[in-house]
Amino acid sequence: MTKRRDFIKQSTMGVGVVTNLSLGKMQVSAFEPALANVQNDNILVVIQQFGGNDGMNTITPYEWESYYTLYRPKLHIPKNVVEPISKDLGMAMHPNLKRGPKNGMLGLFNEGKLAVMHGLGYHNPNYSHFRSTDIWLSGVVPNNDIDPLKSGWLGRYFDRVSPSERTESPFCLQIGNNPSLMFLGETGEKSIVLEDVEQLYSQAKAVESNKINIGGSAYFMSEFDYVNNVGQEVNEYSKVIKKAFDNGKNIEKYENQSLANQLKLVARLINGGLKSKVYFVEHHGYDTHSNQGVLDGIHSRLLAELSEAISAFQSDIEQLGHASKVVGITTSEFGRRPYENGSLGTDHGTANVGFAFGEGVKGEIFGFHFAFLPFRDFQNLWFRTDFRSIYFEIMVSWFGQTPEYAQYILGSKFAYIEEKGFLKNTKQDITLPPPPDVPQVNMDMNNPDNPLSPLNITEQDKFTLYPNPVQGNSAFLNMRLYFQGPVRIVQTYVNGQEMGVIHEKTYQAGLHNVYLELKGGPGLYLLRIKVGKRNHFVKCLKM
Repeated sequence: MTKRRDFIKQSTMGVGVVTNLSLGKMQVSAFEPALANVQNDNILVVIQQFGGNDGMNTITPYEWESYYTLYRPKLHIPKNVVEPISKDLGMAMHPNLKRGPKNGMLGLFNEGKLAVMHGLGYHNPNYSHFRSTDIWLSGVVPNNDIDPLKSGWLGRYFDRVSPSERTESPFCLQIGNNPSLMFLGETGEKSIVLEDVEQLYSQAKAVESNKINIGGSAYFMSEFDYVNNVGQEVNEYSKVIKKAFDNGKNIEKYENQSLANQLKLVARLINGGLKSKVYFVEHHGYDTHSNQGVLDGIHSRLLAELSEAISAFQSDIEQLGHASKVVGITTSEFGRRPYENGSLGTDHGTANVGFAFGEGVKGEIFGFHFAFLPFRDFQNLWFRTDFRSIYFEIMVSWFGQTPEYAQYILGSKFAYIEEKGFLKNTKQDITLPPPPDVPQVNMDMNNPDNPLSPLNITEQDKFTLYPNPVQGNSAFLNMRLYFQGPVRIVQTYVNGQEMGVIHEKTYQAGLHNVYLELKGGPGLYLLRIKVGKRNHFVKCLKM
C-alpha cells in the first residue's frame, strides 16, 4: 500500500504550499470545503471552446450579400446548405449544427431549448489567447494588460457562501487535465479535476488515512498539515465520485469524441447522485488562422462535434429525468474577425456568438447578427452584451442569489441580455444598469456609412515630390492624406518592374513630410504609393 509520505514524494509540488496534486497522469485539484449554503440544486454545465470560435460561420448572415462577396469570398458557408433559423433576421445555422440526436442543436432551437446570444464581448478587448481566456474565466476586465487576474468568478462565488460542514460532493467538477482559473477562489481551489473516475478512485484509495508526522517544531508543519487535509479530502471525494459513477448510467448514445465523452461522464455522474453545482468541460481546436476550411474543414468538424455532444447530453438528461435542473452555456475567449485572411483562415477578433441550452433557457435569438455591429477599429467589431451579463444572470436567476451578491462577485451589476435575460425564470429588474452603448460610427473602411471611408471622400490624397528632378538619392514626399491608413511606397521602372520598397508606415489623416532614399542611377522612375486599398503614382526624374 502506498504510504502518504510516498504519495507526497510522487506528487509534483514537493514540500511547498500546494493547491494542485498531480497523481501520475491524473490531475486532482484540492477542493476546499466548508462552503455549503447553496439555495437550490440547479446545475450549470460550462463548455469552453478554446481557441476563439468563428461565430460568423457558426450562425451565418445567410441573406447578406457582403458576407459572400466582401467578408468571406472563399470561406463562406454556401447559402443552399445552411439551416435558416430566422428569415426576418437573416440568420442560419451551420449545417453541421444539425448533427446529433433529434437534429442536434438545430433541433434544440426548434424545441425552444437553445438560446442564440449575439454580440458577447467586453470593452478594450485583448487578442491574446491566454489573457482573454483569463478575462472570461475570471469575470474581471482589467484596466490594462499587466493587472494580475488572481481568481475566477465561480471561485469567488463559492468563497462567499457561509461556512458549514464539509459538503457531500465537491461544488465544482472539471473534466480534463488542468485546473481552470474559473474555480480558483481567494481561499483556494473550488474544484476536483479528473480524467478518469476509476483512476482517481484507485489513486486516492492508495493514500492511507494516517497523517504524516514530521515533528511539532518542523518548519513546514503548516504545509504538511495542508497536504494531509488535501489528501483526506481527495480520498473522500473520490469515493463520492466513484459511487455516483457506479450508481449512474447513460441512456442516449454518444459519439466517441472527446467532448461527447466528457458530457457523457457528466450526465452519468448527475444521474448517479453527485451533487456538484458546476461541471466544466473542454473543446479544443478553434484557433483557425489557416486552412479553416468550409464544409469539410477544421471548423465544420468542430461544430459537428459540438452539436453531437450537446444534443446527446440534453437528450440523455431528459431521459434520465434531470433536465429541469440542468442548463449549459458555451464560452470562447474571443471571436474571429469578419474578414477572412490570406491563409484561408480567420484571425483573433472580438464580439462573438454564444449558446445556452436546456429546458430552463428561452429558446430565442438575442440580438441581431453580431456581424452587423459597427467596427470598433478597422478590423474588429464592437460588442453588444458584456459577457459578464451572462454570469450575473446565472448567479441571480439560476443559483438563486441576490443581485447584490452577484455584484460583489463581479464588481458591478450588469444588464440582462436584451434586458430580459436568457433564462425562463429571470425577472425584470429596473435597478440594473442599461446595456452598453454601441457607437453609431462604423470604422470599417469598406462600409459606406463610415465618414472616413474612401467611398465618402470627395478629395483625393495629394503627393508632391521635391526636389524633382532629384539630385542624387535624397528626396522628400509631401503627403496630404484624407483618412488614416498604412502607406507603402514602391519604386519601379517606367515599365512597372519593381525596384523595392522605399518606405512603409501607418499615418493619420493630415499633412506629412516623408524623407525618401531613392534607388538606381539617373533616369525616369515611378513611385507607386498605396494608402490602404487606394493606389497613387508619382513620376520621379533622377539627374
